[in-house]
Amino acid sequence: MNFDKNLLMTYKKLVQTMELEKSYQEFLRLFRFLRIELEKEIPDYRFQGNIVENGMDYSYFQFTNDTLKKKGLKIAVTFVHRNFQFEVWLSGFNRKFQCRYYELLKDTKQPFFLTEDPKRSDYILRIPLDQSMDISDGGRVLLEIKEASLRLLAYIEGVEATQSDFD
Repeated sequence: MNFDKNLLMTYKKLVQTMELEKSYQEFLRLFRFLRIELEKEIPDYRFQGNIVENGMDYSYFQFTNDTLKKKGLKIAVTFVHRNFQFEVWLSGFNRKFQCRYYELLKDTKQPFFLTEDPKRSDYILRIPLDQSMDISDGGRVLLEIKEASLRLLAYIEGVEATQSDFD
């Protein structure tokens, strides 16, 4: 199997000429801080034990509770690397839930971004945080993520569907 030599050489150059490794480690330190502190601030939710690094497309951690779980839903705190932006997503446990909630929500007005294709995206609804926010201010980022998460949670409480509706 052959691989793109130019891309591999570009990666080599980035690693050797920039502080890519240290910069990414600092990002992970920030993201772990956010996960740990958010769990302390909203203790009624169960948090995934680790951060998922999705090939630098996006990184995320997720949380849920019994009410969300019955609906087949979870919240994902996501960092989209290309946009260098935090987002909070409402996601389904699987594509079946994603598609059903999309059908429930597609003709309603809500203050969030609704996915265009629930079969191909990893969210149903999303809230992008302010891109101009200084992400080195962990306290401010934590506050913004908490507020966005609580807004999504409050909204979805009003959607009357449970896991049994999808069986």
